[in-house]
Amino acid sequence: MMFRSRLEKLPGPSAVAIGNFDGFHAGHQRILAALEKTARREKLLSVVLTFHPHPRLYFSHAIPLISTDRQRRETLSRLPLDYLFFIDFAVVAALPAHDFITGILLDTLRMKVLVIGEDFRFGRGREGDLAHLRLEAAAEHFKIIRSPTVKIEGLRVASSLIRKKLAAGAIGEANRMLARPYYIDGIVEKGAGRGKKIGFPTINVATDNQILPAGVFHTRIEIGMRQFPAVTNIGFAPTFNGTAGVPLKIETHIPGFRRLVYGKKVRLHFIDKIREEKKFASAQGLVEQIRQDIARLGI
Repeated sequence: MMFRSRLEKLPGPSAVAIGNFDGFHAGHQRILAALEKTARREKLLSVVLTFHPHPRLYFSHAIPLISTDRQRRETLSRLPLDYLFFIDFAVVAALPAHDFITGILLDTLRMKVLVIGEDFRFGRGREGDLAHLRLEAAAEHFKIIRSPTVKIEGLRVASSLIRKKLAAGAIGEANRMLARPYYIDGIVEKGAGRGKKIGFPTINVATDNQILPAGVFHTRIEIGMRQFPAVTNIGFAPTFNGTAGVPLKIETHIPGFRRLVYGKKVRLHFIDKIREEKKFASAQGLVEQIRQDIARLGI
């Protein structure tokens, strides 16, 4: 695969998919599968065009993203593509829909086939829609392939819905839409040491991921090349703190794990939510609850 952070003219005709691919959920996966199949069948270069920052962030609309830019690049780079263009959204933000098609897709990327999802919009102010695309395709002689919407449990899979599910702690539902466990990446930092004092040492994770649902979760933590079953609390440790002015903490307990891993990169996979975080009358009450959580998960 050729990774590019800037647009460049391709050496041959291509099939192109465009999107933000936040979370790379089941719908995104279907679009990219169609791209790969089409490119192979028609002997075209397979090309993905994606952007940073997310267009909503570019236009100053707050949005918590499922994936960091680093995670998106890593995920897309693993696909059997010929080219991945990961470009600054400012390059295309002001382009009218017609100029985007003719200048970027047809001239620079030499596009012969465009693979899109059902809600695809493009161009300045999102003015370009399917009707516009069909007019351009008829004039410029390129094909449009629409990937059907993926529905799970009657709901249309979309990044916006997955964000809501994750924020609400509906991890199982979100994971089914993602077609994998939600994960965050981070660095192990030194904590207050309270977990060790009560017999349940924790790994404290500092992360750039933006969606951190509050509660206690069944997780798997990836350290180096190994994964370990774990219990993770995301919250404010109310048994020991008030919540006023206390930063949100991610604390993961790995039963039987005693290694020091400060400064190590880790990946935390979320399997399901166990319960809400709660304040206990004493540290002993918290200890008993942790024991119950671990026993319930069988880890």
